Order: sequence, then C-alpha cells, then structure tokens
Amino acid sequence: MNLELLRLILQFNPYHLVPQSPWPILVSFSLLAYTQSGVMFMHGYPYGGALLTLGFILTTFGMVLWFRDIIKEATFEGAHTTQVQNGLVIGFVLFIVSEAFAFLSIFWAFFHSALSPAIEIGGCWPPQGITALNPFAIPLLNTILLLSSGVSHKCELSDLCILMSTILPFSAPRIHSHKRIGPHNSNILSILIGSLLGDGHMEKYGDGARFVFYQAKINGEYLIWLHKTISELGYAKTAIPQIFSRKGLSEDDIRYYFRFRTFTYSSFNWIYEAFYPGGSTQAMQGRKVIPSLIESYLTPLALAIWMMDDGTSFKNKGFKFSTNSFTLKEVQFLSSVLQKKYNLNTNIHKTGNVNQYNIYIPKSSLIELIKIVKPHFHPTMYYKIINF
Repeated sequence: MNLELLRLILQFNPYHLVPQSPWPILVSFSLLAYTQSGVMFMHGYPYGGALLTLGFILTTFGMVLWFRDIIKEATFEGAHTTQVQNGLVIGFVLFIVSEAFAFLSIFWAFFHSALSPAIEIGGCWPPQGITALNPFAIPLLNTILLLSSGVSHKCELSDLCILMSTILPFSAPRIHSHKRIGPHNSNILSILIGSLLGDGHMEKYGDGARFVFYQAKINGEYLIWLHKTISELGYAKTAIPQIFSRKGLSEDDIRYYFRFRTFTYSSFNWIYEAFYPGGSTQAMQGRKVIPSLIESYLTPLALAIWMMDDGTSFKNKGFKFSTNSFTLKEVQFLSSVLQKKYNLNTNIHKTGNVNQYNIYIPKSSLIELIKIVKPHFHPTMYYKIINF
C-alpha cells in the first residue's frame, strides 16, 4: 500500500500533522520583496514600480496556493478534527487577548504621562514644543475605521472554508462530510471494528456509511464514555446520546436504551463493504460477516470494546464471546485469530439454538486476556473481568 495513503488511513492521534509545504518560505520572501520594493517606489528608485507589482503578484500567488492547501485539508482530507478546531479557536482567542493588552499598554502610557507629567517633558501635557492634533479630526476617523473593521458575525470554521473556496481560484470545491477521506487513526478504527464484532452496526447514508451505537440503559455510563471518546476524535456530535424506548417480549415490558450515530464518511465504505458484502439488504437484516482483514484490526482496544459489548463471565470459570449471529466458519476464524494473535486458548461451544455458536476462553488464558484488555476497560464494565 502507498505509504502516504497508509498515513492518511492509519494515524495514531486526532491532531493535524502538517506536511512539508513550500508556501510559507515563498510568502516570506515575497513579503520581503514587496515591502522593500514599496520603499524603493516611494523614494523614486528606478524600476521601483515594476518590483512593487512583482512583489504583490508573488505574495498573492503564494497566499492563494497556501489557502488552497488549507481548504483541501479541512474538506477532502478531514484533517480539521474537533481537537484541531479547538486549537485554532484557542490560538485566535490568545491573539485577541494579546491585542487587548497591547492597546491597554498604549492607554496606560498615555494616562500615566497625561495625568502626572514628568519633569523631563516640561511638567505639562502635551509636552512643550509639540502641537497636538485635533482629536475630532483625523484621530476620530482612524478610531471609526478601527472599530468598524472589528464588526463581524460569528461563523463556523467550515463556513469560512466554504467562503474561501468560492472566491479563491485553484481552490478545492466544498464537499460534504460524507465525502471526506479521513484521516482515521488506529483508536477510532479499533473502536469501530470492536463494536461491529459486538452490538454496533453500520448503515448506508447517501454516498457514505456511518456507525450506530446503542446500549441498554443499565450500561448508559459505558455508552456515554464511548460517545465522548468518539466525539472528541471528531467523529460524532458532542450532544449527549438520547434515551429511546421499545417494546419487550410483552406489552408491559418497556425497554430503554441509549443510541447515537457517527458522522457519515465515504471512507467508511470499505468497512461497510467488508462486514456487509450483501449491501443494504443484508444490513437491514442485521446480518454481519467476519471479513478476512479482521486480524489486522483486532487490536487490544478493539478486543476490549468487543468484550464490553458482547462478553460475559462464564460461571467464574471462563469468558464467553456471544457470537450467535456469525456462522460456524466465521466463529472458527475468529477463534483462530485470538489464538494466533494473542496466544489464547479458545473453545467453540454450541448455544443450544440451531447454528449458533459462542467462543469460550477457559480460565487458563484469562489472566493473559485481562492483561491485554484491562487498560482499555471502562470502570463500569470491570464486573465482567474482576471476578477472575
């Protein structure tokens, strides 16, 4: 696989690792030429006007190409995750604070000198020999221009990208979130794959696919933790998951559960096609398959999510994975992956229902299994492993 594509698909943090770019150094030298040629033009040097025009063209060209790359990273590559956007907001807030303190220092110096003039400036304000400007002339005009330039409306970062993409040449057109291509770091892939082995499922939406997570109300803390983790990685809304209800086995049996969805990405399609090769019809039937690539993505975090979703301690003697929805061949494949990748002893047990099987981890391998998954377990799920 191409290394650059692999970097986009598998990134181990939610932050934007900016690639090497020639535009900062180009814009720096262009600005230097622009300012120097401006001084030459104002002092009547030969070719000053031509150099000033050249500096302006180079500066504009460099900025256009630089902004083009930023827009591409924010839309096509989806690099502006929640953490990245928070960092941009914090950086801008710190810039505003620095500007506020800069103006505070200017007014402080003015009032210090005006209210208590030092002997060095003649003991008066304005100092002797200086004729002050009329404050209601040019200074008032400058104040109006400064304040009016600061009048703006609140806009999201995505709105800014859309605006820039419509007015800049060489820019990438705005695309919807379901057409983004990543990056998907190992944590989010582990959570998604582990959930698909457990209670989670996927659904098609437009040109992309999205994940759906749900848990019974009794496991609400676990689902809220899962949602918080996924939303902080930039893959879901930050709003707390809602509680839904459905009928149980009888009319009086009302069951409550939490549910939330991720955003839709076309870069999730490969996962959807791997687990639902039959397409939407198979997905509506709730029928998932175990793809051959599962060995590469069954990380310790994915294994922990799978255990928290669909694992059960078995009479204080072992641990059971509820793999009822998979075929015997698929269960055998999953069992072999656990043996090969984590050196765990596994057995396959019949559930008592026709063509339904579970994977059983005997007590001899439980200590090793717990060492692998415990760092990723949510405290409310410790009851599944703490008795061993």
